[in-house]
Amino acid sequence: MLVPRMISHESYEESRSRFVTLLTENSQYDLVVNYSSHFLGKALILHIQTNLFGIFDIHDVRDHTMFAAKLGILNLEDAERVSDYLEDVMPMIYTSTEY
Repeated sequence: MLVPRMISHESYEESRSRFVTLLTENSQYDLVVNYSSHFLGKALILHIQTNLFGIFDIHDVRDHTMFAAKLGILNLEDAERVSDYLEDVMPMIYTSTEY
């Protein structure tokens, strides 16, 4: 006997993804940045080496300490460099940041 699925929400949309490798003096960062309207205008960012990800807007990536902790970037100088790049490619249209 099959148990019915308990799906709370499901939706489909076309999204854009950016795949980037950033090099610093200390490390290499392979990132996937997925742009979707599903996350209230924020981007889903995946750090492939650490298998960590988060949902960020431009204000979040400017907070280097928080951003680095969520993605497992140990070197704060590297976090600043990754953040500088992401500031340039983050969506510029914002919606409410409250969930």
